[in-house]
Amino acid sequence: MNSRFTLFLMTLVIFSLSVHKVEAQEKKKFMNETILTEVKTIQKRFSDSISHYNYKKNADLYSKKYKVFYIEKIQSLENLYQSIFDKDVIIGKVNKSISFKTTTGMQAKTPVSPVETAAQSEIKTNSVDIAEVENYKQLEDLKKRLTVDFPVYLIEDDSEGIYRCHLNFFIDVDGKFKNVKYSGSSGTEFNLISALFLYALEGLEKPLLYNKKPIVQQFSQPIVLKFE
Repeated sequence: MNSRFTLFLMTLVIFSLSVHKVEAQEKKKFMNETILTEVKTIQKRFSDSISHYNYKKNADLYSKKYKVFYIEKIQSLENLYQSIFDKDVIIGKVNKSISFKTTTGMQAKTPVSPVETAAQSEIKTNSVDIAEVENYKQLEDLKKRLTVDFPVYLIEDDSEGIYRCHLNFFIDVDGKFKNVKYSGSSGTEFNLISALFLYALEGLEKPLLYNKKPIVQQFSQPIVLKFE
């Protein structure tokens, strides 16, 4: 009896570990760690550079060097972001005749094709509830993940307060996040890291489907974090 109970516990533990391992692998599958590693490298390079100077000994020199190194850091982050943005190619066809309505924080926008003729711009749009899109609940998961999984360890600013960034992006027919653009009043560094984080997430597990066909849709999503 005891041996059977022990065997049962061992089997349960092995099963539990296997489930956690699979879940971790699946989560990693949809996370491009390379992007976040590059951001961390840029931040470390800045920290190492400024560490050679002492504010208490020479505040003026420290401030000058800090400004120089910070500009270099922002430029490196911008270069990383731009290198990813420039590779984006939307493979699906933008359908301007459909506009999706949402009631959550993530807003669907009328897609704007990079190349649009005068005739296309006059196409009337048909408003459709986002709930009619198959797999639309992935958007709710994405909204949560952008806050819960945000890499706060990459933010070196010690200032307290609320940080805000607004992201505009496309979800392509392959479920990938593309043409990510950012705006916000909390500083270029936070905006860039927010955009790079979305790129690191890569995309949805499954593409969004409407009438059983994958669609291209543009979305707008705010990221709001409070640092204390």
